[in-house]
Amino acid sequence: MSHPLRMPSPLGKILTSLVLSGMLASPAAALDTFMVGPRALGMAGANVASTSDASAQYYNPAAFGFFGCRDSKGKKLVCDNNDIGRKNWGTDLSATAGYKMHNDFGTFLDDLANIDHDLLSTAGINTENDLRNLISLVRNLDGLDDPGNAVTANANAGLAVRFGNFAIGGRAYAQVNGQVLDIDQVNLGISGGGNLNTQIESITLTGTLDGIQLFSPTQVDQLRSAGLTDAAIERLDFLARSEGVTTTQIQGTTDLLATLATQSLTGGGALENNTTTVALRGFAVAEIPLSYGRALNDNWSVGANLKLMRGRVYGTDVVVFNEDSGDILTEADEDFEESNNIGLDVGILGRYQMVNLGIVGRNLNAPTFDGFSKQKLLSTGVLRTVQADSVTLDPQVTAGVALIPTETLTLEVDYDLTRNKTVFPGYDTQNLAFGLEWDAGRVLALRAGAYKNLAEKDIDWIYTAGIGLNLWGARLDLAGAMSEQKTSFDGDDVPNEAQLSAQLSLDF
Repeated sequence: MSHPLRMPSPLGKILTSLVLSGMLASPAAALDTFMVGPRALGMAGANVASTSDASAQYYNPAAFGFFGCRDSKGKKLVCDNNDIGRKNWGTDLSATAGYKMHNDFGTFLDDLANIDHDLLSTAGINTENDLRNLISLVRNLDGLDDPGNAVTANANAGLAVRFGNFAIGGRAYAQVNGQVLDIDQVNLGISGGGNLNTQIESITLTGTLDGIQLFSPTQVDQLRSAGLTDAAIERLDFLARSEGVTTTQIQGTTDLLATLATQSLTGGGALENNTTTVALRGFAVAEIPLSYGRALNDNWSVGANLKLMRGRVYGTDVVVFNEDSGDILTEADEDFEESNNIGLDVGILGRYQMVNLGIVGRNLNAPTFDGFSKQKLLSTGVLRTVQADSVTLDPQVTAGVALIPTETLTLEVDYDLTRNKTVFPGYDTQNLAFGLEWDAGRVLALRAGAYKNLAEKDIDWIYTAGIGLNLWGARLDLAGAMSEQKTSFDGDDVPNEAQLSAQLSLDF
């Protein structure tokens, strides 16, 4: 019988490390496009045409041209549909954080956490449960090897002050991505016990064997060449089907089973020596934007941000099955390269009695920040090269249309005109967002929305909601977002994507 020791949970360690190391890497966090502030998050990010506070630095600096803008008698302009002309100065302090679990990354790691630590120990595979554990191990390791499975964490936080048509702030963004690399197929705790084929054939299964149905003829030949008989392959086929191995997963499962069948003749290494690693790669930027907006007339305004930027490109590799992998927090803060640059954002905002039109271009000068390459000694004693490429912030362009039939009701649609790169290699975002805000009596603001990344298919619609409480000039806003799709995390079902945001403001 195998000795049942619970494998250390890599999922909890990796997710905690991703979020915290992202926060450590700079004053706050993210690449990509972001949800800046709870008003925007509650409205699914649809704020380019209706932004009404200091978050206009991100969503559309042209809005600053309309702050404090009144007629010659000091009264509201007819085209000022959301009455931002009444605002002369204000300050906002906000923070937003979230994550994305791409495909089945969480499920695979969660299943690995429930497998016996040493499958064979000194006695080998003797029971049906041992064999089920073996199949689960190879299926989940193969799933993690798929480059589409990953986890991304992001955050942003900032403080901004606006006065008239100007604003100045300090804000930081960060985004961190983790992918499993270099699956170690030898050191899996499968040591001792002799020939794998003999052990499989000796196991009596619950149920009636019904032939080889899941493995293709080519895959059967591959397993035969590794030393497995048809009787052993039939048992593996039976249990693979009962364990939920799909036709899309079976080839990778076959490859690993063939490898294990071959190595069992000499024995594998202990799990503590496994070199399967998670590569953490990320980018963080702290910026000081100076913003100015100028109204060309009552209906149109232009605005811009000139940003002083300090970027940090960072990366580290962590051994998945090492019990000290939580030490990534210290390591992630050590492995980085910092450099400075400037950024330019430009926005245009048009407004009429019930409709606003907006467009914003961020980082139009495409600032670049230096990467690095260094040798790192992993906890297993393996020396490897950690490569973190330079990061260029490509221009991002978003357009929005807002319907504002009354001062207290806003409906907006935004669309990213550009596909925006992220720190997850090969993964882009291009959001379509719908948002609604009802500011009841200018005391209680209720918000809702939905957005979808049209550039990828792994996560469907994300639904958002938020609330704002206005107490004269002070305001507290909260918002959240989550996907309808769920994945497994430490035995619980959690949304594939989720975000939270909070903000304190003074608005006069």
